[in-house]
Amino acid sequence: MAVAVSDLVVVIGDPQQIIYVVEKVDAGKIYISGLHYRIRKIAAESEVLPATPQQIALEQKKTEAYFQNITSVRRKRNKNYLLGTILHIDGDKKYLDKCLELYKAVGIFANGITLDEDEIAGKIQSLIYELAPDIIVVTGHDVYNQQGIKDLNNYSNSYNFIKSVRKIREIKSRTDTTIIAGACQSHFEALIANGADFASSPKRINIHTFDPAVIAIKTATTSFSKIVSLSDALRYIDKGADAFGGIETYGKMRLFL
Repeated sequence: MAVAVSDLVVVIGDPQQIIYVVEKVDAGKIYISGLHYRIRKIAAESEVLPATPQQIALEQKKTEAYFQNITSVRRKRNKNYLLGTILHIDGDKKYLDKCLELYKAVGIFANGITLDEDEIAGKIQSLIYELAPDIIVVTGHDVYNQQGIKDLNNYSNSYNFIKSVRKIREIKSRTDTTIIAGACQSHFEALIANGADFASSPKRINIHTFDPAVIAIKTATTSFSKIVSLSDALRYIDKGADAFGGIETYGKMRLFL
């Protein structure tokens, strides 16, 4: 079949029927990325089909329901509090824009920066000094090739995320700054071991565009004197603890005196 850039397709045999956007077509290979899930693939033309209107509508409906479910939790009515601020660095602008829309809808200030995953570590410290965030999200795309769960060489971007987390921890302690890191199928244990407070993906599964943002929102709206209830945040994440995990971490909201 003929495929063009920006076409929406599905991968034959995918039980989830994830909708992908065609980013590039080159020498019979199709470079695709999830429309709503943080995943990239390279496929042969014979491995994809045009997404049907029904498939597209179903995934869009799920994403809209996810958005509404999060934003339906209203902010506190009194204004005697200061929410944590977010720096969200994303390897994909289309995902970043959706997350920024979500932050705005719930009333949390966030700076959004698009950087290729291998560029983040080299620029993260200067961004921290410039923007002084309470919470940093480092995400984008990642893929585990199923060749050995412990070897970082089997992940397309986990090591790039790890380098970024290390750079943050060189200048910001866990008390200062909360780090949320990873994307689809990322090396969860290595991210946590290198300084992330929350990370994907314990079960090496695909995560939704909004999943890292949900954890950031929960952190920003939890008092600095209380431990973030990860279980509360995971109620909004479709795959729950399979998609995200973390360690005991205090929130970033402060009350005015």
